[in-house]
Amino acid sequence: MKKLILAVFVSAGLLAAAHAQVNFDQGVNVKEMISQAHNSDLALPAPAASRGSYSRDCARFSFGPSDAEMLSQKVWLRSTEYVTECTTVMQPGPNGTMVPVQNCYERPGMSWNQTGQIKIEPRKLLAWEKETFEICLEGPWMRLYVNEAGYKYSAKSEGNYDTLYTLTAQNKIPMDADENGLSLGAFSYADGKYTLTVSDKWAKEYAGEKTSIKVDLYKDNPNWFDGFKGTKEFTFDAAEGYTMSFAAADLDTSKAAFDPDTRGAKKFYVKWGFKRLGVISKDNFVKKGETPGVEAN
Repeated sequence: MKKLILAVFVSAGLLAAAHAQVNFDQGVNVKEMISQAHNSDLALPAPAASRGSYSRDCARFSFGPSDAEMLSQKVWLRSTEYVTECTTVMQPGPNGTMVPVQNCYERPGMSWNQTGQIKIEPRKLLAWEKETFEICLEGPWMRLYVNEAGYKYSAKSEGNYDTLYTLTAQNKIPMDADENGLSLGAFSYADGKYTLTVSDKWAKEYAGEKTSIKVDLYKDNPNWFDGFKGTKEFTFDAAEGYTMSFAAADLDTSKAAFDPDTRGAKKFYVKWGFKRLGVISKDNFVKKGETPGVEAN
């Protein structure tokens, strides 16, 4: 969800005038007016009612790790007002009556042009972390949004039609773990046990924390749905590599599918994924796909 952290209002002059003249010295024949409304071929328009909307122009900025101040490029944003005006006229209806009909059309109104730019004061991100922000102009309002950030930021703006947002990091916020942080080593079967090895790219960064790896065992059924045999979760201290050995009997089979075909050797594979357990990253589960198949009894 995007978070709005700062808004800038750019004032724009809006000028409109309306004049109406009524002669109060002359008498008014109410019956004659009603008669004209029911019998005139020319319907007189009611005063136009208007409502407006604005186009929205946005630019997205991404910032990675850096120990130095970072300044984005300057972008031009444009927004146009669109005014919908409606006029009510009387038109012939059933049984000789006159009924009101509303006719609406949309026209461009005012427009705004403004530049926006972001400066981030020095802060530290982990090697895989990336922050994204958006600046949007909608009518006379320019706003700064946070899409994804590793810190809570304080923000200030300078300028009106040429706005610079300066962000200063406050408290660190955990971000998603790197999806490519863990990679498959090998998957094998021997002596009644399956073995899966995995390497960890960021073991040093997660020193002192835990890594959880989940494996789901499947039987490869050619020309049919593959059979889910069970699941198991392993938890390790962060390290450069992890080895998981398990037999079919070690799996949680509460959700496994019944498989009547147990004859001979079959091919099996695992679908696996991981999550980080600690304060450095979020504990989002990362799906890593499936291993090559191995023959097992």
